[in-house]
Amino acid sequence: MNNVMNRKSTKMVAAAGLALTLAFTTVGAGTFNADAAQTTKYVAKPQMVTAKSDVKVRAGESTKSKVLGILKKGEKVYFVKDDYGWSKVTYKGKTGYVGTRYLNIPGKQVDSKKAPVKKATPAKASTKKVTPTKKTTSKAQASKTVIAKTAVNVRASQSKTSKVLGVLKKGEKVTVVKESRGWSQVTYKGKTGYVATQFLSTK
Repeated sequence: MNNVMNRKSTKMVAAAGLALTLAFTTVGAGTFNADAAQTTKYVAKPQMVTAKSDVKVRAGESTKSKVLGILKKGEKVYFVKDDYGWSKVTYKGKTGYVGTRYLNIPGKQVDSKKAPVKKATPAKASTKKVTPTKKTTSKAQASKTVIAKTAVNVRASQSKTSKVLGVLKKGEKVTVVKESRGWSQVTYKGKTGYVATQFLSTK
């Protein structure tokens, strides 16, 4: 009788141990997959992209962040860059974040763990002096002329609530000095102004 009880106890302990092992293995695998999913990102230029399905636009790179709105399936939004699973976008004049897998982004994925790390080589000391002429040339190369896709306000700063300096008409040309966070710094009637980049085109 005692032998039978001992065998049953042994089987129960072995079964419990197996269950715990499977549970820890499952949790460990889930954690690994979640981490692995964040080691890749899309390399793509800023452009208009399309939503694959209905998806929330959030204020930060977290599912707990404030919801700014919802992109409908097929709706277009201006894509700025991808940051390992979260895409930074310009949504209704604001900066928002959308899960990259919900967007159709022409580009390629890069695995940060497998990407070769380039060693920084020490810069050689140069005896040549950079003349003001060269600086002016490089600055001129950074600017470009673009065309307004539609009528759009030129504002005094990077905010849709800032003072309106004027209105660019559809097809009107303007010089872009630089781009930052979905806004293009332009030279408008001799003044520095800002226009939402999504409303400008190089064509």
